[in-house]
Amino acid sequence: MDFTIRKAALSDIDQVVDFTSSTFPWGDYVPRAIYEWVKAGTAYVAVRDNEVLGVLNMVNMGNDTVWLEGLRIKPNYRRMGIGRALTMYAISEAKATGARYVMLMIAEWNNPSRNLAESMGFRGVLTLHAGVAEPSSVRVVKGNEALNYINDALRLTGGYFCTLANHWSCTRANAEYVSSMVNEVYVGWGIGLSQFSVGPPTTPIESEVLATEPGAFRNYYGKYTVYELTLG
Repeated sequence: MDFTIRKAALSDIDQVVDFTSSTFPWGDYVPRAIYEWVKAGTAYVAVRDNEVLGVLNMVNMGNDTVWLEGLRIKPNYRRMGIGRALTMYAISEAKATGARYVMLMIAEWNNPSRNLAESMGFRGVLTLHAGVAEPSSVRVVKGNEALNYINDALRLTGGYFCTLANHWSCTRANAEYVSSMVNEVYVGWGIGLSQFSVGPPTTPIESEVLATEPGAFRNYYGKYTVYELTLG
């Protein structure tokens, strides 16, 4: 099939919203996010004769890392190589920016996406559990003590940090980077870095959390794998 890939335009938004509104039983976050992605110039679309066939967003996270999210293909055009082409295009763009790593996240049940990522050389680097966590008993730490816990958390994750600030995203990180994103650290069953918990979900309030271990979720979304591709 012949199609072109380009940056998404405002005129593409209605089509993207139309074919992503019911991606999952609960809907999809892409219709809520696509305007900001297009405005930021980070979204790409596959197009044939002005018909949008697929979409993908690419975010430069800093630390030599690019994050891919929101890969969606119009139902009638799935399994035709469009997802692979969009991903390859994004990888090429990432290389052009000087990035060394490309990362993305896939749900445990999504075997087609897992197979695609693995066939392209991505490897799983982090397992996450997501959902709305119940409040837990925590000690709030700041300053140098918080920095010590941040270093402990990064050692446990192998140097990865995740955030829910702008949808779900993860990156390679150092303590300075995490400190710029986190004002205080929660210490309890795990180490809570805002809405990212290293260990079981650790949060003083009921909130959406990504955690490296299962725990007290009031509403459990499921298990996810963070994949990474090292660029040559």
